[in-house]
Amino acid sequence: MSAVLPVIDHSPAAAVRDPALLLQDGRFHCFHTTAVPDGDRFQLYLDVCESTDLATWSPSRRLCTSPLNFSSPGNVLRRGGRWMLCLQSYPIPPGQTWGGEDSRLWLMDSGDLRTWSAPRLLQPAGCQVRWTASRRQIDPYLVEHAGATWCLYKTAGQFGLLASRDLQHWAEVEPDRPVLGAADTPDGAPVENPCVVRTDAGGFALFFSPCRPGRGIGLAYSDDLRHWRDCHYLDFPAVPWAGGGPTAAMVLDLRRERGAWLMAFHGEQTGVGQHAHSAAIGLAWSDDLEHWRLA
Repeated sequence: MSAVLPVIDHSPAAAVRDPALLLQDGRFHCFHTTAVPDGDRFQLYLDVCESTDLATWSPSRRLCTSPLNFSSPGNVLRRGGRWMLCLQSYPIPPGQTWGGEDSRLWLMDSGDLRTWSAPRLLQPAGCQVRWTASRRQIDPYLVEHAGATWCLYKTAGQFGLLASRDLQHWAEVEPDRPVLGAADTPDGAPVENPCVVRTDAGGFALFFSPCRPGRGIGLAYSDDLRHWRDCHYLDFPAVPWAGGGPTAAMVLDLRRERGAWLMAFHGEQTGVGQHAHSAAIGLAWSDDLEHWRLA
């Protein structure tokens, strides 16, 4: 593997974004968004590719094809003997580049990581909080904690938080305030793409993407998923192949298997022939979650 090139790159035919990694039985599964230009519009798909060595990846296999533009997989959890994958719908209005107010959160399940159920909605009405009028919900990420499944998501450039005990009925945990947003970031940037890992101290580390030119990767810490502290940006290495910067970090604890933390991210690609969704996927390693080296 080389930091000079991404590890998964389908350009110029398509862009690959929003990696969600899972290691199972010695095989890495990278669920991701594939964005395909379609005239003056974009079609998004939910795909997955696999690898045993993180260097050579299988061709991407399509999991969802829909006008709803299912995409942005968050992560995969094992629950009740089945695998649960969270994702978004992202219908793009005519003449627009990004998903509209009817974007929502969904779940899919599988018994074998190959055959998946049809997506099912978490909240048909969308966001139900008092701190924004937007009903849009995107970028889900699931966390098991205190006997419940929690789901971080983005709306209005900030993170909301849902919780459920049965994966059927979901409630807003903080209806009166976002759990993390522009008021918390060092430069006032809105946030997206949450990813949560457990720390050795028993708490949580939240990786997120600031919505700003040059992107970057942020990090904050919490003991309860509701209150976050020490919100800062990583001094992340420059990514030679991503002129728009790194973003959408997804982190796995591979200290037992590989001796370090592994991050997958997508790098925004800029320049001649590129478009708003142009991106490819790269990898990085860390010993402490704070300092990263490109793979």
